[in-house]
Amino acid sequence: MPRLRFIEERELDAEKRALIASAERTGAPDPRVVRIMIRSSAGLAWVKCWNSVLYEGRLPHRLKEMCRIRISVAHRCGYCSTVRSNVAKAEGLNEALIREVLGKGQGLTAREKAALEYADLFKSGDEAIDSDAVYERLKQYFSEEEIVELGMLCAQTVGVGRLVRSLNILSWEEACEINPALLEKV
Repeated sequence: MPRLRFIEERELDAEKRALIASAERTGAPDPRVVRIMIRSSAGLAWVKCWNSVLYEGRLPHRLKEMCRIRISVAHRCGYCSTVRSNVAKAEGLNEALIREVLGKGQGLTAREKAALEYADLFKSGDEAIDSDAVYERLKQYFSEEEIVELGMLCAQTVGVGRLVRSLNILSWEEACEINPALLEKV
């Protein structure tokens, strides 16, 4: 049971309804999180920001989703680990690819591996990404604009992911019941 209540229909205005409808259409962020976040002006601003970070920019959406899922499983967020963007699914993100993302990644491109390595470093703490070597490696595969975009995605996923995990929308145990393969990844 979520620790905060979902917004009720009578509390919705046109903008909030549109954000929920967008979440229902795209699948990420999940409408359940949107229905909690839009209860405040800061949460409303975050939903708009997240939609921009996730769906706009130069990086392929599928790659962003791969990084988001990798970080989410690492911090055992049941909710985020099970959410799948419909847009990414249409771009080829399927459960077989997710197993690659969460495993050794032998079938991934060098660019995908570099993004996932950065996501892992980002998740592990500030000191891990504070390195010239990290950025030199990224520059082999990404433009500076793409690196900023990747960093923003990782920052949002780590930071807001911690909040979403604490909301208990879906526990880690429930997520593992839905997708037993998650147990192999932590």
